[in-house]
Amino acid sequence: MYNYSIRRTTFETDVVGSICPTNNASIIKTGIPFLNHILSQWSTYSKLCLKLHCVGDIIVDYHHSFEDIGIVLGMLLHNLIRKNNLFRYSHAIIPMDGSLVRCCIDLSGRPGLHWTNKTKRNLFNPTLELIYTLLNSLVWNSNINIHIDLIKLDSVHHVSEAIFKSFGVCLLRSMNSIQNIRSTKGCPIINWN
Repeated sequence: MYNYSIRRTTFETDVVGSICPTNNASIIKTGIPFLNHILSQWSTYSKLCLKLHCVGDIIVDYHHSFEDIGIVLGMLLHNLIRKNNLFRYSHAIIPMDGSLVRCCIDLSGRPGLHWTNKTKRNLFNPTLELIYTLLNSLVWNSNINIHIDLIKLDSVHHVSEAIFKSFGVCLLRSMNSIQNIRSTKGCPIINWN
């Protein structure tokens, strides 16, 4: 497996990131402690060593940092998928105390984020809005199709952790699966050249 790195600089953020499928400790410095925390969860559960440094205009708000980190993570994942022939489908259901999240991914090259709230609670929340922004940027830059189903919720903190842990588990399963499913399109996998 390869190590990938990228730097993306705009007037709003400067993001430097690298990703490598190893058990090495990640170093994540975004200037936003909660974002560091959930990206660390994602890194741990995917077994992807993430080195990420972001200097953003957080004095304005966190939006640009979440969005641009999503872009960089998406580009890094796109290269990882292209070069390593990962298994196309995976899913995980993760409980965090009273919260429950299901994540399903399709590494099909057809990007999309499909987010459903099955909790019967109004989940308009600034934190979840930022997480949606990050994941939406990630899918369009990685060409991953992700379904996130918020099944139960006891706190925004727990549901946020469950989102990133379940996505991490999905990626880990895709990296460690045998390519044995035949496609109705006539080839078992997508060839990225």
